[in-house]
Amino acid sequence: MKVRDKLPIRRPEPTKSPNEGNWTAHKPDLREDFHSHCGYCGSYDGYRHTWYEVDHFIPKSLLEGKISDVEYLNLVYSCKFCNNKKLAKWPTEDITIPNVNDKGFVDPCDKEYESHLYRTNDGGIMWSTDLGKWMWEKAFKFDERNYALKLLWELNQRRKLIDVFIIALNKREEGSNEYNEIKTEAEKLSFEYYKYDKALIEHYNSI
Repeated sequence: MKVRDKLPIRRPEPTKSPNEGNWTAHKPDLREDFHSHCGYCGSYDGYRHTWYEVDHFIPKSLLEGKISDVEYLNLVYSCKFCNNKKLAKWPTEDITIPNVNDKGFVDPCDKEYESHLYRTNDGGIMWSTDLGKWMWEKAFKFDERNYALKLLWELNQRRKLIDVFIIALNKREEGSNEYNEIKTEAEKLSFEYYKYDKALIEHYNSI
């Protein structure tokens, strides 16, 4: 499976033109362009496990006037965990070269990103290339975060199914057999959702 359900695509013209240093002004556009998911680990931003930030794909410390720190094409909608693990890592030290010798990064808006990392059947993230392994182990520490990533994936699968059931319920007559059957399945999913959400919070409280 893919790490992210949909490939994020940055809009060519952001809705705001902030001054240097105010890159967070782009956050609403980025949230929409990244489909409300972290560009790196694919975690949905609707849970209370963390907050979401604007990451500089090429680290700010390397820009030095070569690229504005509000340049939209260099920004990523990122969960705090991925942003904090990535920090200023950039092995090539050259802003024009994102990776070399199987070390470095692939822009999460590039289709190539999914060729280096993939999601396992239980929702974890694994690498499929040596460059992917570097990002998995060194850049984002997905190896250390695998349990939480699985819980977040399980939560999101149930959230999406519950949304489908809600739409289906709205199309049925309340009290009908079809309505009651769908409602019963939705209630089962809601209980499972609660269990995964509780496990996630307990996990983060324990670390």
